[in-house]
Amino acid sequence: MNRTDDIIAVKAVVNEYVAGTLARDIARLKAIFHPNAVMSGYLGPNQLIGSPQPFFDHLAGNEHGEGYGAEISHVSVVGRTACARLVEENLYGMSFVNDFHLLNDNGTWVIVSKLFHHD
Repeated sequence: MNRTDDIIAVKAVVNEYVAGTLARDIARLKAIFHPNAVMSGYLGPNQLIGSPQPFFDHLAGNEHGEGYGAEISHVSVVGRTACARLVEENLYGMSFVNDFHLLNDNGTWVIVSKLFHHD
């Protein structure tokens, strides 16, 4: 693949994250995260570091309300690594900026980390 194709593929993974979040489809989300992925960031003043499982659990158990939207604001690919920034609005009434790190794992882009900040 060339870099343009890789950028398109990374955007597809992040768009799958958005679609899975919107649908509250945990299996769909787990399919795009590496099994050893980490999720870290701030929810208000609280620092959270760990696996994405608490996010999956919260999403599965709670309606996120009307008006959820998200936009990819940046993608960078260097070799078999990538970074993507996703800005989310109105997820549980909150806004987030998420930085995803992805690896190309045997031809498939997977999220290995999500760093988030709640505005």
